[in-house]
Amino acid sequence: MFLYFLILFASSSAYVLEEECLNYTVYPVQYELTLVPHIYKDGNSYYDCDIVITIIANAPNVNVIELDARDLEIKGDSIQVLDKNVNLINQYRPYEFDNRRGKLFIYLREPLKQYSLARTQYFVKISFTKQVSFDNQGIFVVEYEEDGKSKYLYTTRLSPNKAKYFFPCFDNPQFEAVFKFKVHVATPHPGLQHCNTSLVIAKEFKQHNSKDSYSIIEYIPSPQAGLHQIGFHHSNFGSREISVKNDTLVVWAPVSHLKHYTFILDFGETLINLIHEYALIDRPLVYGPINIVAVPTILNGYEIASWNLLTIGDNKLANIYEYTSIKQIERMMFELAQQLSRIWLGNPGESQRTRWREEWFKEGVATYMAHYLLSQYNHGDMSIGRRRTIENYGLQMKHKAMAVDWHHTTPALATFNRTLAIEIPSRYKELVTMKTASLLWMVENWLGSEKYHQALVKYINSRRGQYISLADFMINLDRNTVECLHQFFNGSTASRVLNSWFHQAGYPIINVQVLRDRTPNAIQLKQRKFSFTEDFRFDSNYLIPISYIVQNNQNCYNCFQPRFTIGMQTYTFGENLNGGWIILNRNASGYYRVNYDDETWGLIAKTLKENHAAIDELNRAQIVNDIFALYAAGDVREDIAIEVLDYLNKELSLAVWESAISGFELFKIEGVKMTKMTYEEWQRFMQKKVSVIYRRLMANIEQRPNTRLFRSSIVEFACEIKHRPCLNEMRRYYADHIDAKMRFNPDFREACYYTVVQDGRDNIGTKLNRFEIEDKIIAEHKVREENRFLYRIPIGSPRPLPIRMSTTTVRPTEIPLTSTPESTNEGTVSLITSLVLVTGILITFTLR
Repeated sequence: MFLYFLILFASSSAYVLEEECLNYTVYPVQYELTLVPHIYKDGNSYYDCDIVITIIANAPNVNVIELDARDLEIKGDSIQVLDKNVNLINQYRPYEFDNRRGKLFIYLREPLKQYSLARTQYFVKISFTKQVSFDNQGIFVVEYEEDGKSKYLYTTRLSPNKAKYFFPCFDNPQFEAVFKFKVHVATPHPGLQHCNTSLVIAKEFKQHNSKDSYSIIEYIPSPQAGLHQIGFHHSNFGSREISVKNDTLVVWAPVSHLKHYTFILDFGETLINLIHEYALIDRPLVYGPINIVAVPTILNGYEIASWNLLTIGDNKLANIYEYTSIKQIERMMFELAQQLSRIWLGNPGESQRTRWREEWFKEGVATYMAHYLLSQYNHGDMSIGRRRTIENYGLQMKHKAMAVDWHHTTPALATFNRTLAIEIPSRYKELVTMKTASLLWMVENWLGSEKYHQALVKYINSRRGQYISLADFMINLDRNTVECLHQFFNGSTASRVLNSWFHQAGYPIINVQVLRDRTPNAIQLKQRKFSFTEDFRFDSNYLIPISYIVQNNQNCYNCFQPRFTIGMQTYTFGENLNGGWIILNRNASGYYRVNYDDETWGLIAKTLKENHAAIDELNRAQIVNDIFALYAAGDVREDIAIEVLDYLNKELSLAVWESAISGFELFKIEGVKMTKMTYEEWQRFMQKKVSVIYRRLMANIEQRPNTRLFRSSIVEFACEIKHRPCLNEMRRYYADHIDAKMRFNPDFREACYYTVVQDGRDNIGTKLNRFEIEDKIIAEHKVREENRFLYRIPIGSPRPLPIRMSTTTVRPTEIPLTSTPESTNEGTVSLITSLVLVTGILITFTLR
């Protein structure tokens, strides 16, 4: 044990010298906590704690030790700072506790000796009591019901900067230390709830009984970890576990509820098997079990730095047929896949610690890996010996990133530099995760999937126990992928491409101009920054990997593997289009949008109308999303957008419809020039387009996951664009649920809640389970955002209607008063039809 701490102190010193950003004069090396928790049956709870912090001085003449502490009852006479057995506390002014600022100042009668010179360690001893309630920060009580009785538990959520609510500490996320826990569990007696489960970030060492009838649990010292990576859970839970190779996955929950966690355990087992298969080496993810605690309350996501004590709301883990919707299953699968990917990429529990210099980059790689694993899992329909690409997941993450990445205030990814993942503002979490993953997907498609994955896993395996940096990753990616066959035509490499995107904010749009008056045709490509507003539309200089497909490829030069990059300058190349279209962004993996000249858009629209399957599904999805974005930005005329989207009533692809749904949402972005009248016109257009697939899916009773996902997305979208059959159906479902106490399909629950809230009714109720609460929160948020959008935009004015003369003469009594949409061509947007009698001549106004 002495050798262990000697190595620890030596490594801590080296770490302090390396991390120049540490601004504390005192550095913690070890925290030793003795916790005595009490949970009373009426919910009034507290714990006593004795803490010993081993510290070293980083600077000379340190006379004050500054600790972070908040909402703790410090026992003043317990505070000591020991140099061996000598107490250095200033007896005239021992300490000052400013609870409002969350600071505990300990004053010394003589300065500490700087560790780099004296190698002296000191021990800070403090005793305190913490009253724990339901709404506490850091550590809090959670009430739940089991077997008809109310029970309670303690759990922690310490990131970011919440550890000071748990115990006095140096709450700097850059500080790492060893943690030793000892928990005294009280024996059952009246009024006190018995607890049999105590979990921390280390494995249990031993248990024994004290003289005062407490059961004492001691844990082995943890590896070096930051305060945001530790945790404590205390409850009366049970567990189920599975063993996968050298890893153990354990789910903790109330005993009577454990049956609901079969799905997540089986899925976790599959994920760990997939990770081991991908990694190619037999190496455990962590030293010890991975404990997942199903906390019976709403908690959004895992604490991303945790590796063996993962806490999350039980609605993100339980799969209950009556209540869990398919989208909730999707979210729970993604979050677990992302968390296990983070653990695989590097965690404090590794036998050899892997550290990432840029944690935003680790977050992006973990998000990419999560989507990769989900693609291999494919809702349980896994293929053997064949690697699936992420395709549909890639489109989703790209469109999520693009929706927030266009604004001029959005930072470049590289500006996060060494920011810890927990310190990235929440408004940028999706940008960091989804954009980074999207750029990796773009490079994967460019290099070839097999070659890219071989290079990625080889690099991660080669850096076990070392630092991983973005620059080092790109150098090795080039080294393992550049060959004559895979090198870019103009000498560019994957590292150059990624560098240009990581160091620039936003993304480009490529304007394509086809010069058809020459043979071969000349195709001109010019990039600029994409923006939904007219500001900041300057020429950009992304290094863009270009791939394309053409309609008629009989005499095509580069159709089978078109590979080149373009920069700021206009790029022109020749190609035989033979009167057909050219579509950029093959497989839709490029992180950019494309705008074509009017003739090319017309040819694309014609093909979509006549035989949309002639264009690959992913490219159709990208075209649809692009055309919504381009119209919203004012880059294409409305008639072109309508012409391209007119085929949607024939579309049966989930990927395309999800792209259309996310594209339609772009109309609500602040800065888009939209009026209420124009928005309502687009709603009516999309109502006609969605009606076919809506009827088809509602009549389909199939319950395969992809069908359920498709049906759920279409129903929610149809209600949001005010498609009357959908609204009426959801109102009927909800009325049956309320009046007849019937359970409605959980896949329709969010749409039902949205419809009810949109109708102005607030009687959804308060006695909802957490699955229902989650959908209610989402539905209410959608309604608020839509109302805010409609309040913000102007009403607008009716557009001039073209006059269409008819030679039919009618009498005034013969004038029809209404016209039905069915009387118009299905491909025409008939918005307003007025019949006016002028001198016996029928004049019809129709907006197309």
